Amino acid sequence: MAKPKHIAFIVDGNRRWAKKHLLSALFGHKQGVKVLKRTLLDLLEENIQFASFYCFSTENWSRSQEEVNWLIKLINEYFSKGINFFTENNIKVKIFGDISRFPENTQKILETAQNSTATCQKLIVGFCLNYGGREDIIQAVNQLIKEGKSFVNQNDISTHLYTKDFPDPDLIIRTSGEQRLSNFMLWQSSYSELYFPKILWPNFNKRYLKIALQEFSKRVRRFGGN
Repeated sequence: MAKPKHIAFIVDGNRRWAKKHLLSALFGHKQGVKVLKRTLLDLLEENIQFASFYCFSTENWSRSQEEVNWLIKLINEYFSKGINFFTENNIKVKIFGDISRFPENTQKILETAQNSTATCQKLIVGFCLNYGGREDIIQAVNQLIKEGKSFVNQNDISTHLYTKDFPDPDLIIRTSGEQRLSNFMLWQSSYSELYFPKILWPNFNKRYLKIALQEFSKRVRRFGGN
């Protein structure tokens, strides 16, 4: 069965899951973090080489201050406590996005997670934090302007994106049933296969991953050719 080299996840449905269970949205995000850790183990079992997770978008700052603070707290806890988990499972951590807007201690935690897992190689995972697809393209163009470029090609853009060290995603999975990219990897997703299971992210598990992989194996990828 053909498998994707890079799977990207839009982890949607935490708040709806919480509402369904008569819980605060904050608990939905906490449950979502648990599922994220479990999914990494499932990806290792499936021998997937690269994975990306859309965890905190540039638009998420518009949510209530309470929710934003809670999300930052979860980020701090996940990456500070997760270093042993990452290294023991040979998982390399990469951060995609402009983390300068996060508190200084959060930035240090994220940098430590990347540095501590730099030699890991079984699964390479990109965590998209304060990430937006349009912003990614803009920052790439601004880098090229600073380098003195007056004309650019596709390769120039690709090699200046946050995701420059990753192959473009073969498969993008968005949970919750919503069928849109929501400003996620707009450049990189030009030929990605899209899959929209109706399951909410906190309910995502190994079974749903296998179903997604089976669906991917049925797709015929022509990349604009015959």
